[in-house]
Amino acid sequence: MSLVVNHNLMAMNAARNLSATYGRLAESTQRLSSGMRVNSAADDAAGLAIREIMRAEIAVLNQGIRNASDAISMIQTAEGAMSVIDEKLIRMKELAEQAATGTYTTAQREIINSEYQAMAAEIDRIATATDFNGVKLLDGSLRESHGGSGLKIHFGTGNSSDEDYYYVQIGDMRATKGTGLRVGNSDLRDTLRTTALNVSSPDDVMQDTASATDGLFGIRFASDFDSESPGNANWDVYGYVNIDASRDSLNSIVADINKGRQATGTLTMTQLTGGGSATDDISTQSLTINGQIFTFATGAGTGTYNGTLGTGVINLTTTNYSATSVAWDTAAFLNAHSASIGVRAVSDGSTLHMFASEWGEGGNTIETVSGTTAMVMGQKTLEHGGEEFMTSSVYYDENNEEYELQIQMNHGGEDYQLQIFNLTTMNGTSDIVGGTIAGTSMGGTWGGVLPINDDPTSVLSTYGSTDEESEWIQAQNGSGNTDWDGADILTQSAAQKALAGIDLAIRKKDTARANLGAIQNRLENTITNLQIQAENLQAAESRISDVDVATEMTQFTRNNILAQAATAMLAQANSLPQLALQLLGG
Repeated sequence: MSLVVNHNLMAMNAARNLSATYGRLAESTQRLSSGMRVNSAADDAAGLAIREIMRAEIAVLNQGIRNASDAISMIQTAEGAMSVIDEKLIRMKELAEQAATGTYTTAQREIINSEYQAMAAEIDRIATATDFNGVKLLDGSLRESHGGSGLKIHFGTGNSSDEDYYYVQIGDMRATKGTGLRVGNSDLRDTLRTTALNVSSPDDVMQDTASATDGLFGIRFASDFDSESPGNANWDVYGYVNIDASRDSLNSIVADINKGRQATGTLTMTQLTGGGSATDDISTQSLTINGQIFTFATGAGTGTYNGTLGTGVINLTTTNYSATSVAWDTAAFLNAHSASIGVRAVSDGSTLHMFASEWGEGGNTIETVSGTTAMVMGQKTLEHGGEEFMTSSVYYDENNEEYELQIQMNHGGEDYQLQIFNLTTMNGTSDIVGGTIAGTSMGGTWGGVLPINDDPTSVLSTYGSTDEESEWIQAQNGSGNTDWDGADILTQSAAQKALAGIDLAIRKKDTARANLGAIQNRLENTITNLQIQAENLQAAESRISDVDVATEMTQFTRNNILAQAATAMLAQANSLPQLALQLLGG
């Protein structure tokens, strides 16, 4: 190599090597000071891309662990509240068992029922108040999330239902809601307590102080009552209460009503002329009830009945033989002998409404044998017998020191209303307890609905006047539909049914509580799995990102030595051109 002055190639070579070594030394210093092998994309482009994906997944997994932990806390909150509900249900069953025995009076059962309803109200409060971070847990709203799937617990890195989330469902744990446990009744129900039927002892026969009077009064209910349009309500007769002053006590009347609704059916008189005279047509008809055959005849009189043979002749007292008049006379005959025949009847124009005389029974068979189409029956067997829309009880009025009849709807809600009526008519305000009634007349005098005996005096007017203000003890303002077993324990039969109803509630609650325990265990396993997954993923990310200090320190030492050597050589190279001065000076 020539000795030149303008270009010091050895210095340039030393400087280049120093620069490269210094760069590697700086890289080692950065790695050792940061602990990261990859500090920029230039360090490892592919590794950086993989690392950032891993970092994102690690962050999501760690948040998923926190999500699952929060879900466990939520479940523990719900499960803790359900353990308190469990205590209330056990107490309610204990109270139902107490009321189911016959050694308690109705008044005592009312006291027991007050605690029973208090327990139900407390369950409602707990279920409504229990929340976690503002999310209601036990009022049924949790189940409605995500279109009915439940509350989504998300813990995975994606959105796959098989890998990244599952749902938590908790049913409605409120006691008195149709979607809940269905025990107890927080809704106010129509309750009628009539002072017109009062006695000094519930075991005494029902008789007026002036005279013992037999008679009937009716009970009816509406399920579509609208306070703004009361005249449009459709009323169903629950049954007719027969008072036999020689034998019926308030307790026996209560027991009858609590057997359930009287069965009912219809028979319509239609074509009574045609093909011959009206007399000929009606004389070809016969009516069979409970195997007893009744025919029709014309002329004066009240008809004849032979209970031994099970036959009778229904006398038609009018001469026009219209469908309405025949229905009227048929009702009069059946009512006069209802104790033996087994039905009572109410005429409504040409339609005959028949009711089984006994409470709670399935009904009687009705058959018509007709040469024409003079009679059309609504159904061959009376229907709806035994349906329990109402509960009756004996109420002790401490102020007046007397026992009174109390009737209460089993259904809550403004649509359900209850009334009692005397039997001179069902169309008018003077004869209705509880408000104005509009609609078709269902009788008037003896032919339709008066007492079975010949006394046309209404039993309610016999026992005293009635009016809405004194008879109704609470306004109708409920909102639910509490017709399930366990709504109350006011009667022995209701308490016995409540035992089964509370068992169903306990099973529903236990099923939900066990499901929560299973989900909690599942979440704990999920957390363990997520922790292992995050740990392994972190290890993989570490192998990409983290510096191997031992290896990097070796590189750092090597580069440090090289840098010092290069610096020394650069100094020597920079001094070499001075050799040319020796030649010039020589």
